[in-house]
Amino acid sequence: MIVETLDRTVLDELRGLGGEDLRDIVELYFADVEVQIERLRSSLDDGDAQSVAAAAHRIKGASLSIGAARVAALASDTEVAGKEGDLTPCPELVQTLEGALAPTRQALGVELAVDLDD
Repeated sequence: MIVETLDRTVLDELRGLGGEDLRDIVELYFADVEVQIERLRSSLDDGDAQSVAAAAHRIKGASLSIGAARVAALASDTEVAGKEGDLTPCPELVQTLEGALAPTRQALGVELAVDLDD
């Protein structure tokens, strides 16, 4: 199943914020996701499935709140694998999740008409 990059319903709600507040929220989202991805990678290296699930859960929640549907779906799959204790698919999921960030940043910038730092 292919998940759209962005959730239009959430974007419609976010548009009401506008301006600097919206840009700041989106920038904070990307900064936090980068931290959580580092936690995911570290937890994977340690074989800590519970920590993988926790970091993926945080990414999923933040992504859902900002309308980053593709990233949320990948984080959800990673969370489920961690909860099940099967980290086998996680390296590829995390790599795909990381690859989804640039198009998500670009799409959010266009859709919300904000200039996002790269």
